[in-house]
Amino acid sequence: MITRIGSITLEVPDLEASIDFFQHKVGLVETERVERTSYLSATTRHHEMILVESTTGTTALRHLNLEVAEGQLEATVAQAIAAGAVDCGELRHEGIAEAHVLEIPGGFGVKLYTGMQAVPEPPASDIARPYQFSHFNIGVPEVAPVVDFMVEAFGLRPSDWLRSKEQPFLAWLHCPVEGAPHHGVAILESADIKLHHIAFDYRDVADLVARADNYVDTDHYLVWGMGRHGTGGSAFAYTEDPSGMMVELGSGMIVIGKDPRWDGPKVWSMDDPRGVDEWGSSIPEKWLAKRVEVRSPIALAVRR
Repeated sequence: MITRIGSITLEVPDLEASIDFFQHKVGLVETERVERTSYLSATTRHHEMILVESTTGTTALRHLNLEVAEGQLEATVAQAIAAGAVDCGELRHEGIAEAHVLEIPGGFGVKLYTGMQAVPEPPASDIARPYQFSHFNIGVPEVAPVVDFMVEAFGLRPSDWLRSKEQPFLAWLHCPVEGAPHHGVAILESADIKLHHIAFDYRDVADLVARADNYVDTDHYLVWGMGRHGTGGSAFAYTEDPSGMMVELGSGMIVIGKDPRWDGPKVWSMDDPRGVDEWGSSIPEKWLAKRVEVRSPIALAVRR
């Protein structure tokens, strides 16, 4: 069973610049550095972001990292393979007990792992740190088949759809555990396969505003926001890291089963602006255009 959407692994052209962004603009700290790989977190978890220095000078998604209940890794891998994932083998690295890499439809690499190592509390910060990695959003030409795969392979559950269940423009899924965030996975209709954005959650909107203020200067402006998503309920501000990846800063997401705002999955109309922003803004074209290429783990293994 998937218990948490844990992080992503991202290849970046300038490792130091991306580390600086996640430390000073998002609020993470580096917990460990091994050669050209940096592990970052804002909690007592060893990592909630993995950055790898690119050998090609490009930004690319290497893995979507999903946490599995202790003792269930082998069964979860088998379930995913039965649903259509391709087995890419075991993976060993810092901060976790064991992991297994799969390639899922669309060419996305998914790392299933257990045994996240604990680290000391990060030092106090003048600006609040996030309390968790929130979610990732991936783009695919057809959303519904990928939703079906995520349900069958990993046991994720739909939270909401934008447009329709049969042909969603956007779909959101959550982990099958009580108290899970409204979504850990979002799937967006797009012309090509891509990582669209990732997100981190802050305890309250005041913390989010402080982080947005800290991000904006003469060279940096929000891609979108601030606003409040109807789907998920969180206030948001979309930023961009030096590698070109969009990073959403959020606060106040609906909690499954424990939140009076949660009344079950529903379909939002494309004509209802509250779905994307209860405060009234529309999705900007520059938001839709954001993309990070996806590195196939099978192709990566062949090149090595």
